[in-house]
Amino acid sequence: MSSEQSDTQGGIISMITNPSTCTANWFIGLSIWGIFLAFLNISGYAHPTYHYSWGGLFTLEFTNVAYELKSGSAQFVPSDAVFIAICSMFLYFGSKAYAETEDGVAGFLKGLFVNETWPALAAIGEGGIQRTLAAWAILLGFTFYAYFGISHMGWMDPGVYAVSIAFIAFGFALNHASRAPEGEDNLD
Repeated sequence: MSSEQSDTQGGIISMITNPSTCTANWFIGLSIWGIFLAFLNISGYAHPTYHYSWGGLFTLEFTNVAYELKSGSAQFVPSDAVFIAICSMFLYFGSKAYAETEDGVAGFLKGLFVNETWPALAAIGEGGIQRTLAAWAILLGFTFYAYFGISHMGWMDPGVYAVSIAFIAFGFALNHASRAPEGEDNLD
């Protein structure tokens, strides 16, 4: 094995085990969401008629069937344990990255609710209309996802993801655009 391959593999492993704060945000958010979906799936509330097999979903049914008919009680299959373990591992790495910062994990949790975005729901302040539209788009995306999941047990419905992600991504894009520095008026 050449030293370039060793450096690249060490770099990828290092990026996963010691993520930046931006990557740690994604690790924490996606891991919590994954663990939440796994417990909904085990308890039978992820879909009205099916129980998902994570191994089947992620291998495109190469290893096993992705959708099984739901039984009357909670179902726990080995792929649920593997999926929860993987999500827990990424949650650990993301939390570890925040534990090494000055504010720690508590600062991360506080930052979810106390930031510059959410006050823009009620007033157009610094950041202008872009930040206000961004906050409303993000809120609508998450609210739609939660409403449809609760009322129709469609937590893993592709249509719900399509609508939700459109609002959420548009909101994140507008939010970052509202923080961009002003450009020059004259581009000559």
